[in-house]
Amino acid sequence: MLWSLSLLSPLGLLAAASPPVKVSLRTSWPAPPFLVEVVESVALDNPAAFFPLLDRVTDPEVVTITPDETPEAVYSSSLQVATDMGLFSEPGSLAFIEMNLALHAATPKIQAFYHHYTESVGATAYHEGCGSWVDWYGTVVCDVESLAQLAGLDTIDSTENHSSNYTRPKILPFDHIYPPVNGRLETPPRSAILYASLSSPNFRELHTYLMKLAYNAEPRIEYIVRHVPPGNIDPSKRSYLSGYSVALDLKKMDYLALDDRHLGVQQDDRSRLDDIEIETAVIDPIFSLLDKYPENSTASDVNTPPTEDELQNIGYQASQLVLDSVNPLLTLLHLSQNFPKYVTTIARRVLVKEPLAEEIHENQLRVQGGANAMWLNGVSVSEKDLNAFGLLRLMKKERKVMMDLTSLGLERGEAIELLTHPILSLAQESKDVLDGLVDATDRIEGGDVIIWWNDLEKDKRYNHWGASITGLLRPLYPGQFHMIKLNLFNVVLALDLSRPANLVFVAGTMHTIIERGLPFRFGVVPIAETDDGAQMARLVYFLLNNFGRKITMHFLKRIAHPYSLPGARDSFDWSTIRREYDNLMASEAAAGADIDQTTVEFNSVISGKTSESKILDGAQAYAQRLSATLSSSPTGHGFINGKHYTFDENFLRNMQTEISRQLMHLQEEIYMGHLTDEDNERISTYFFDLPTTAKRRNKFVVPSKDEFDVISLPELLPGSGSVFAPSAFVYPTDSEVIPVSIFVVADLDAKNGLEFVKEALSSMEKDSNARLAFIHNPATDDSTQDISVSSIFAHLVDGKKLSRFTSVQLLQALDDGEVSSEFDTADSQVPFSTVKAFKTALELDHLDHRKPNVQSAYIEACQWFARSTGIEPGQNGIVVNGRIIGAIGPKEFLAADFQSLQEYEMLKRIQPVFEALEDIRGTGMQNLDRATVAHVVSMASSAIASIQVPEPSEVGLFDAPRRPRNRNYRTLESQYTLFEVGDNSTALYHIAVIVDPLSETAQKWSSLLQWIAHIPDTYLEIRLNPTRYSDVPLKRFFRYNLRTSLSFDEAGQEVSSQTVFENLPLEPIYTLAMDVPSSWLVRPREAMYDLDNIQLGSLSTEDSSVDTIFDLDYIVVEGHARDTTTQSPPRGLQLQLVSGSAPIDDTQVVANLGYFQFKTKPGVYNLEIREGRGRDIFVTESVGNDGWDSPSVAEVGNEITVTSFEGQTLYPQFSRLPGMEREDVLAEPEEEESSSVFGSMFSSVKSLFKSHEATVEVAEEQADINIFTVASGLLYERFVGIMILSVLRNTKSTVKFWFIENFLSPSFLEFIPHLAEAYHFKYELVTYKWPSWLRAQKEKQRIIWAYKILFLDVLFPMDLKKVIFVDADQIVRADLQELVDLDLHGAPYGYTPMGDDNEAMEGFRFWKTGYWADFLQGKPYHISALYVVDLVRFRQIAAGDILRGSYQQLSMDPNSLANLDQDLPNNLQREVPIYSLHEDWLWCETWCSKDRLHRAKTIDLCQNPLTKEPKLARARQIPEWEEYDSEIARFARKLAEEGKIRSRIATADANALAQAQTASGAASPNPDIGIGITPGEEVETKTEIRDEL
Repeated sequence: MLWSLSLLSPLGLLAAASPPVKVSLRTSWPAPPFLVEVVESVALDNPAAFFPLLDRVTDPEVVTITPDETPEAVYSSSLQVATDMGLFSEPGSLAFIEMNLALHAATPKIQAFYHHYTESVGATAYHEGCGSWVDWYGTVVCDVESLAQLAGLDTIDSTENHSSNYTRPKILPFDHIYPPVNGRLETPPRSAILYASLSSPNFRELHTYLMKLAYNAEPRIEYIVRHVPPGNIDPSKRSYLSGYSVALDLKKMDYLALDDRHLGVQQDDRSRLDDIEIETAVIDPIFSLLDKYPENSTASDVNTPPTEDELQNIGYQASQLVLDSVNPLLTLLHLSQNFPKYVTTIARRVLVKEPLAEEIHENQLRVQGGANAMWLNGVSVSEKDLNAFGLLRLMKKERKVMMDLTSLGLERGEAIELLTHPILSLAQESKDVLDGLVDATDRIEGGDVIIWWNDLEKDKRYNHWGASITGLLRPLYPGQFHMIKLNLFNVVLALDLSRPANLVFVAGTMHTIIERGLPFRFGVVPIAETDDGAQMARLVYFLLNNFGRKITMHFLKRIAHPYSLPGARDSFDWSTIRREYDNLMASEAAAGADIDQTTVEFNSVISGKTSESKILDGAQAYAQRLSATLSSSPTGHGFINGKHYTFDENFLRNMQTEISRQLMHLQEEIYMGHLTDEDNERISTYFFDLPTTAKRRNKFVVPSKDEFDVISLPELLPGSGSVFAPSAFVYPTDSEVIPVSIFVVADLDAKNGLEFVKEALSSMEKDSNARLAFIHNPATDDSTQDISVSSIFAHLVDGKKLSRFTSVQLLQALDDGEVSSEFDTADSQVPFSTVKAFKTALELDHLDHRKPNVQSAYIEACQWFARSTGIEPGQNGIVVNGRIIGAIGPKEFLAADFQSLQEYEMLKRIQPVFEALEDIRGTGMQNLDRATVAHVVSMASSAIASIQVPEPSEVGLFDAPRRPRNRNYRTLESQYTLFEVGDNSTALYHIAVIVDPLSETAQKWSSLLQWIAHIPDTYLEIRLNPTRYSDVPLKRFFRYNLRTSLSFDEAGQEVSSQTVFENLPLEPIYTLAMDVPSSWLVRPREAMYDLDNIQLGSLSTEDSSVDTIFDLDYIVVEGHARDTTTQSPPRGLQLQLVSGSAPIDDTQVVANLGYFQFKTKPGVYNLEIREGRGRDIFVTESVGNDGWDSPSVAEVGNEITVTSFEGQTLYPQFSRLPGMEREDVLAEPEEEESSSVFGSMFSSVKSLFKSHEATVEVAEEQADINIFTVASGLLYERFVGIMILSVLRNTKSTVKFWFIENFLSPSFLEFIPHLAEAYHFKYELVTYKWPSWLRAQKEKQRIIWAYKILFLDVLFPMDLKKVIFVDADQIVRADLQELVDLDLHGAPYGYTPMGDDNEAMEGFRFWKTGYWADFLQGKPYHISALYVVDLVRFRQIAAGDILRGSYQQLSMDPNSLANLDQDLPNNLQREVPIYSLHEDWLWCETWCSKDRLHRAKTIDLCQNPLTKEPKLARARQIPEWEEYDSEIARFARKLAEEGKIRSRIATADANALAQAQTASGAASPNPDIGIGITPGEEVETKTEIRDEL
């Protein structure tokens, strides 16, 4: 039998009571004071509540909370105070806070405060007995009297006293600051940091005084609060976490028989268990439901497992059971999480009703059976957010969006309908191929500007191609192109050819594409903005006009070649270009070229003394018309049939994507008959001549990548309300409907700003669909005039008069005062004559000459507006319905551009919102006045657009696709397959789910949905989507630890969160698996039983349950690095994370996505380039806390913060030092790195990854011999001890063992330090988190195999040079120093070939037949039980990237890579060479002849598929094995007797461990080759890899 399902009792309402399995997970740092956690938890939901709540809960007149108060008293008192203060006014706030408290979500942030204090502050500022203290510019202040002397006197006239002694202290990103940064226009003149211990006697007086100084209309100080760790904190008191899940997998039973000789309970104890079962039997809810279905009298015996036929409809039957129940969600939870208990009964008793079966069939015509998906308010929830922390974060974001929309007068149901309206979904999904096209020909410039390097219609190389456009309809294989003799795809590159990288592309990549005959036409327009650019442009035009394309390209290739080599400069050597020019002239003269051509001096050409220099005027006009300037993109521009893209590292990929889209458009036009062969003559300009194609391009109107900055305008209302008033706009005279609202941001008192305003006013026509508002954005606050244009606008807006004037009147008034001579002066200010004329024209002569801006609500609103939108002081900008455009230079945005912008925004964003609102509100919209319609549409469209902006993490990883909202799931039939929870009409959160009830997803989601349902205003609609099965779909029990709120015991102490499995069947053997958020690294710390082999019927008599405690050891910090010079990942760059002054982790950036990973605890750290070659080449520009656009290191430093259980994703950028532009960080300075052919071929699939380093005992220098191994389960951990002794007995070198800690038991971790001390070796634990985008394995054995091979380049510290893998069950007989010293002849690793001389096993040698025989072609197939890795070489050739890339492809088929750790390296021998070790290095009885056993340097206990002999029996045949085993056992017993170890398991006899392992049927962590394979089965098992390759 394969699984122990027949042992699970299917009958009866009473579930047998069995010993429970209890799992706890705690932090590895102490729990903070509970009051601090409550306050921080409230601040997580509402940051503005921190200071008010802190002030109230520490005020003895409001509430008395002493240090001795119980957590329950603190909890209830604090939340009651917050409720009384109205801090929970937003819907669901209290539920969010209670859930965050139950998750202990605020503890990482508190711990980060503590870490920062300990590492950076505490040692220098601690004063005994001080408790809380204030850092006043380096002075430690412990009492309010001293503080008053410093702060009070200093801030009396602080606005006039700006001393250099008062530099603002460094602010942490998570600091609590009052007044809040987003609630003030100016930073107060002084800053005070209170290092706060809320329980200290002096906290209250210090806090009260600082709040008094900060709480003013004009705050005198900036008050910052940071928590300090309590002096009496108990390190053993931890926070017990929830938000994770646990699975108990049923062990496979197909290899070895069950054995009843267990560690604890003997057969005599069964009666005791039976008694317990009778006394404590409980009602099982699912069996209660099943009892209502009729018994099947024809079914097999209950102890007979269900057949394949019986299992076919099990998913439908489970759906019927769920939908028939009173509480379907709770039933789904119980059923899915305990399914193995019920499978037999469900299969034989539940009848599926015909309507349900028909509806499932109907739905599965539209959605694949068994598919799972979740939507929140119409947006698809990604896998990374499907956990407690992610869902709360998303729901909080949705709450804000919904509140913004309902504030406009929409009902909640209407707001949901608007967000998910089909019109909006269609607009968000559509990416019209004709959008943003411009005429990129040079016809407007008179021609001859574009240098066309090929012409598909005229060049001879294309003569054999067909010329019929209908050929585009011919189907092709992927990667092929239609070879048609027409200029269908025209690519124009506007490049500065004096930039070597650009010339290398033109003479290299572009020329290669042309030479290969690909059907793309390439043209180049030289950008001549710089002197060098102009000289190179003249040179190229001269050579082209006089010598033609071929000779010109040959010349360009010669001058570009040196700059394509590593170490090349980033600027041209003109002497070299001159020499090449002279050589060309000489060779052409010798070939008989015209003397007038070959005698032109080089200087004459580049200085513009030839006729070709006139073409530069056309090139410059072309660049200006299409905004193809260096200021907008220093690297250049590309136009693909008029579609603009920035010329960067992604250009070719964008080109391929765009051409595919344009091809589809052409095919559609041909199919519809709109294009025929009669159009061949005009097809080369087809896209340029379309009526929607613009003649000029403004870079601000149509974004190149459909990405732009958007702000939700409702966010601006609190601070900028006056500029949103209807009277603050200028309206078109004849328009009744005005959906577009444009805010023109400019310095109204500057000439440049006023010109910008006039362009905006000029753009407004009588029937325009836009209204205009003006935001004053001065470069400085000082004005030299008593009255100004800005003060006039302030008067008009504050007096609600601006809307009375038309654009024509305002424009005329501004023009009346303009005197050209005045505007030509160097002074940038608007002259007084203009101001005076403007005032007179508007009949505002009554305005006096004081400065009316001082108290103007308009001016203050403008300040808020400009700061919130990120437009710098003095810059021009535009905000149109929330889209932010800026900074706009003089003459860069004219009246015609304003009109183009309106048309584009109406088409893409605003019109769909307007139409959706009309559809939802009907006559309600028609009854509104035009100002109100404009307000509602602008607010709604900005709010909707802002939620389309991807998060920094999404932008960083990929070009994140838009995530349009829709409710297409409602097109599914739902009469019989749907159940609902909550009120659809009043809900803020609409959560829709499609789920297979018998999937692992259902096990997880059912708990999440049950948990979320406790949040008020939540509505769930769940559609069941079962599929057909031929096997039992769920072979595990599952629990998700989620709490809606904390609970307390009778003493008022928090009840620790615990995951409990009760009433499990006794007979099966279980493996415990933790399912935690992707940013968590956990490991077991306390366990009395083998968690790989849990046998509930075999517990010790002194135990009534299986208890285990896990620790959250680390939170993952991952990132994606970028080389700003090449705009590619800085592959091989080594980084380190530094705490204080000590590195705590190091890693290496890998090629794919520039991925790296650290492990750490909450805190504040520094990200640095590790000492070595990396520092010689790179310097850190930005650590990337806030995405790719993060502030530079010069601005904010190199600190990173870890303050959340969700970890941190960084996007650091590194620039190259001068002269290092082409250096490879992995290459040794003395020699070039040899590259792998496979490396270039696989550059597009190199896999992503992370890295991690060591923790336990880091030696100052590495040992002579470094060995790493993997062990899982207690028997294999015992084998590890024996292997260690065998290594040590055969060498005099120093030895260090590296253990992957993911799989180690608490007993081993307790035992190994003592073994290391007694036997004088070092050890270190290494770990890392499997990257979320690298395809994961599910079976534990395959996970272990993957860890052996996939992550070698990043698993170990960067200074480790060579490591040897030795299987846990191996015996070493030789000095492994030989392997360390062995020359691998350039290979990154060395393996031993599989044994070939045990003739009895010939039928099992799969590598001699089928796929492997064809693939290997005489090369050996190697075994992975022992191998040596040259880590330096391994990293140099990017072997890790190649291995992971191949794995990612092959693992798409779950049946491939049957022996992952061996098949993968063997399959890549040509790309990642393997050095074959001598056969004596590894001997195993299965594959090797006994004749050479005496020569064996290591002996491996390979499984034998022929005899299936247990490993322990085989081990005992090795003479020294018994000796090592006995020695280990004696040592363990001695430790136990001395009280140095507590675990009973560590001292267990090896026989008992083996029997437990045997009972579980557990296989080796690496069963090597042939387990369970018979000669007849081998071909089927081993050839799946062929299809993948």
